[in-house]
Amino acid sequence: MAEYQINTIESGITQITVSGSVESNDSELFRALSHLSNNNCALVNLLELSETSEDLFLHLADISSQTKIKVIVKKPEFVTKCNEIGLQIFPTIKSASLSYAGEETLRILIAQLRDVPILNTEAYKLIQYVASPDANFPELEKMLQNNAGLCSQILRTANSPYFMRSSKAETLQQAMVTLGFAPLRQIFVYNFYNSVGNFFGAQKETVEHGQNCAKLAEYIAKSAGASYTECAKIRLIGLLHDVGRQALAFFFPQQYEKVQHMVKVEQKPSFLAELVVFGIEHQSIGSILANRWNFPDYLSKVIADHHYLQAKDWNTLTLPVFCANNFLNQMDGDPFSPFYHKLEGYFFLKRAELPWKDIDAELLEFLDRSQES
Repeated sequence: MAEYQINTIESGITQITVSGSVESNDSELFRALSHLSNNNCALVNLLELSETSEDLFLHLADISSQTKIKVIVKKPEFVTKCNEIGLQIFPTIKSASLSYAGEETLRILIAQLRDVPILNTEAYKLIQYVASPDANFPELEKMLQNNAGLCSQILRTANSPYFMRSSKAETLQQAMVTLGFAPLRQIFVYNFYNSVGNFFGAQKETVEHGQNCAKLAEYIAKSAGASYTECAKIRLIGLLHDVGRQALAFFFPQQYEKVQHMVKVEQKPSFLAELVVFGIEHQSIGSILANRWNFPDYLSKVIADHHYLQAKDWNTLTLPVFCANNFLNQMDGDPFSPFYHKLEGYFFLKRAELPWKDIDAELLEFLDRSQES
């Protein structure tokens, strides 16, 4: 027969630890497990479980339909069973409890963001419109007709040398047709982010970091022969890559001071410090926000991956941002991942030669020039 123990861990979450061997007639254990459905969340610790009948997993599946449970498990056959029924699994108590903390952080942040002024901006409404299947140029022109800034930006872009029109676009609709919906969406995202930047305006350093990252990532991409479209995407990713950090720091300022302390004093990378404090890091937050705000898919994917570099199919967009971000962290004395071999890898993917002998010096020189211009 199995043994079990119920306790409350440090974060206030109920944990049931099951050990020994679970049999089909372990009614006392199954009753104890059923009581977990009265909680908002609970941990089921199977690290000390030696063997079990199928009934345990049937009970866990039933409980998971009523409350949030996370299973702490390492034994391969138990991991397989949990995966088959869609249970969330973790190797340690710490990682499971941090996951709950991350979910709570996200819930509070989304609730607070729901009614902020940035979601009422014209640029945000335009992003929503061009992402819809019914979007059309005549209707879009009506929406834009009183926005001189966006109209002039669209005309300038459509008449730039890149598009090589035989004659200039003379009307807004001609310019929009030349660009197409995808580049228009890029322009609207850029303008929307200006509103986000103003809303999160107290974080001057993070905003400036994004601006420098955008410039430097685009410079790296251009130096490797990236296309106009790639460079435009990379510039936007560089600008927005830390939007999740801005949100965390804005809505949880006291907790974020702990993150900054861990970065400066303990030399932890920011995303690892965020995991310790919030249970979630700025890449995940930024990616979730990008999806909620209807940003193009590539933005949310690269924002989620700009520290980990796990999404291999997006490397030609991610690598310039990764390298620029780590170079800037290095210049600021923050913890960073060595980026030199990743930079070489990017140029290899682009089938181009690295144009710099002293990478740090020449990237720094570019940044100095860009500040002056």
